[in-house]
Amino acid sequence: MSPLTRYLSRLLGVFLLVTAVSEWTQPGLLTVVAPAMVDQPALLWVSGILTFASGLAIVLGHNVWGDPAAAVVSLLGWMMTIKGAALLLVPAAGWTALLGAMHYPSHSGVYTIIPALAGGYLTYSGFARQRQQRAGRESAQRP
Repeated sequence: MSPLTRYLSRLLGVFLLVTAVSEWTQPGLLTVVAPAMVDQPALLWVSGILTFASGLAIVLGHNVWGDPAAAVVSLLGWMMTIKGAALLLVPAAGWTALLGAMHYPSHSGVYTIIPALAGGYLTYSGFARQRQQRAGRESAQRP
């Protein structure tokens, strides 16, 4: 695993885990935040700028598909880029329709499971796998 993949695995993994857990510990929060963002187009725009820039930075700097952790990081970069572009280009009415079609307020907890799993995997890959690799190198160096 490259140092950049390790760094991005740690960054995205911890971010996704903390975000998912915060959504589980404050279950009513998302049902308020999502509609409030749709009601404030400026929030959608700022969120789109930040998401698009973050995703594009990952895509341009880490478009690597060689190992599973690198592929997850690259996939998340592409997803962030596409989501950011959508937040910038789709009007608020489109987001309102999408939230309605997803039955978002009644199923908001379900939509955090996949980010939590991806976050757990990336956190493990970024932190624990490095320790295992280091321990393997140290045991190989012993006579």
